[in-house]
Amino acid sequence: MTRWCFVYHDPEPESGAWTLPRGFAAALHQQGVDLWCVTFPDPAHVVLPSCEQIRQRGVEVLLVFYAGRSASLEQELLRLRLGTDVLIVNELGDEPQTRALNAVRVQLSHLCLTPDAGSAAHWQALGARCAWFTHWADTALFHRQPGVQRQRRIVTTVGRRRYARLLRLVFGPAFVNRRCSGAENTELYNTGLIAFQYARWGELTRRVFEAAACGCCVVTNRLPADARLDQLFPEGQAIVVYNHAWDLLGQLWALLRHPDQAKAIGARGQAIVEQGHTQHVRAQQLLALVAELKAEVLR
Repeated sequence: MTRWCFVYHDPEPESGAWTLPRGFAAALHQQGVDLWCVTFPDPAHVVLPSCEQIRQRGVEVLLVFYAGRSASLEQELLRLRLGTDVLIVNELGDEPQTRALNAVRVQLSHLCLTPDAGSAAHWQALGARCAWFTHWADTALFHRQPGVQRQRRIVTTVGRRRYARLLRLVFGPAFVNRRCSGAENTELYNTGLIAFQYARWGELTRRVFEAAACGCCVVTNRLPADARLDQLFPEGQAIVVYNHAWDLLGQLWALLRHPDQAKAIGARGQAIVEQGHTQHVRAQQLLALVAELKAEVLR
């Protein structure tokens, strides 16, 4: 059995609530990985296992999930990179917006993972081993709830992003913009017909996958070609894309007038996520990437 050390930021370690790293840890366990989870509540003070502990436990892979810059984490990774043979895999968080913060961790990695296709190309051009590892929906939390009746309304969790005020003025109570945590997201997405999204950085966000997993018809702004959205969700079939404010309003009115069309788009998006973008699929993909890396290291 493969033994890994999974390092991630956990500001509330005493809480048993779902978090993305905890959900991914469960998926790795199900794939047969012997996982040793090491968390840090404060990114300014990260303490990782000693080199001796890594060797004694027979850890082969050190997987790190963190979005942002932590000099303390970088120092600890450098220590392990120099003092052990463990393979370091860094998931780079919310790229492209955090790309400028990741240069050191990329250099310390044997393999890095990014949810942004453009960032993957950027790091590869600089000589790094980097895989496009898109966001996913953890179906233990994000899924269709049988028996829940969809209402003809637009739901979102974007907060004060562009167009949110406009949609509130135009659609009134049919536009629900709510900050949610955990299962509250699932409840919101299951009761809405349409999920509104605006990506500030032109990025393919996690919200697209999570809302689609709940069967919502996702409506998002057009992304740059290198985000490769259409490669994952065909436009007009599994997702709806708008170009500007008037286009957004026209698309939303059309979907509200034709709810069966919105439901069909939502169902196709849900099928795409369930088949290719869950925590289980990503765990399998990561194991394949690590196996390929190991094979090259042993040559």
